[in-house]
Amino acid sequence: MKRILVTGAGGAGAINMCRSLMMAPEPLYLVGCDAGPHFLHLAETHERHLVPRADRRDEYLAALSKLVVARRIDLILPNNSIEALVLSENRRALPAPVFLPRPRTLAIANNKWDSYLLWRSAGLPVPRTFLIEAPDDIVAVFREVESRPVWVRGAGIPGKGIGVASLPCRTPEQAAAWVDYWGGWGGMIASEFLPGDNLTWIGLWRGGELITSQGRQRDAYIIPHVSPSGVTGAPAISHTVRRDDLNRLGVEASTVLDPELDGVAFLDFKCDAEGRPKLTEINAGRFGTTHHFYTVAGLNLPWLLTRMALGQPLPEGGAQYNPLPEGLYWVRTLDSSPALVSAEELGAPRRRPAPPSED
Repeated sequence: MKRILVTGAGGAGAINMCRSLMMAPEPLYLVGCDAGPHFLHLAETHERHLVPRADRRDEYLAALSKLVVARRIDLILPNNSIEALVLSENRRALPAPVFLPRPRTLAIANNKWDSYLLWRSAGLPVPRTFLIEAPDDIVAVFREVESRPVWVRGAGIPGKGIGVASLPCRTPEQAAAWVDYWGGWGGMIASEFLPGDNLTWIGLWRGGELITSQGRQRDAYIIPHVSPSGVTGAPAISHTVRRDDLNRLGVEASTVLDPELDGVAFLDFKCDAEGRPKLTEINAGRFGTTHHFYTVAGLNLPWLLTRMALGQPLPEGGAQYNPLPEGLYWVRTLDSSPALVSAEELGAPRRRPAPPSED
């Protein structure tokens, strides 16, 4: 039985990754670790261990190395950007392998401004985007971008400490106040607003070869009222799609980022008024929070990744694009188990099985 160390195991993405690994067609033993003494107890692993935060690099790496040796770990599997970068940078010092993109790849993926510049220079479709370094930049954005609102958000630039912080702004004054509130000068970007579909595409890569991929559309978000934009990081409703343009752009954007890409990467797209997708960001070295959707539907991406990482053969006959049928819906909310629903079942009454008879 292979033994896998899951880092950040109390986070939403890692929890869903562990649920997928527990559904693998072979037994896997999961050792979970987390730096949060409270959220560690949410980890769905066979064991749980408290470790230092990844920004305390030396202590973090020492604690992980000790766990790897003591628990006979075969593979270290993170599922957040911070830990993925630290582990990728220090992979040679670890006593167990990781299967992650190179540090430079992760650094660009974590920086929305750098990835935008990379894709724009490659001629890929991106929304017009501007780095906001001073109030005059906001004036220039509203002068050059005619459509309203203008999308202002954190750029993920290292050292700036700004998260998503997204806000659709209709005036320069709103945008300036928002950036000023976050102390975001030099760390936030402004983009033209795209009113169309919200799409995502995930791929598994090995040495620059796409192994498999899947497209999806986000339809609604959990607790949207807590976000000024109505968009949060957790889709409440999403469904599988099959789009040739998404497949083409997913491959092009990923290989421009790294022609020898290893591991998992997922890209976000927003469509313009004509329905054409434009790249908005890439997340490399981790799964999103909703990938368990694919596992329940029949595509266990975390398990496939562990097979690739350990040099084990993959199941034969796997499709490179969209193994799942389109029109499968994943519905979820807080404090409720998610539901997988086909398009045909939407709106149809669903009944729980009757309790067993006492006879």
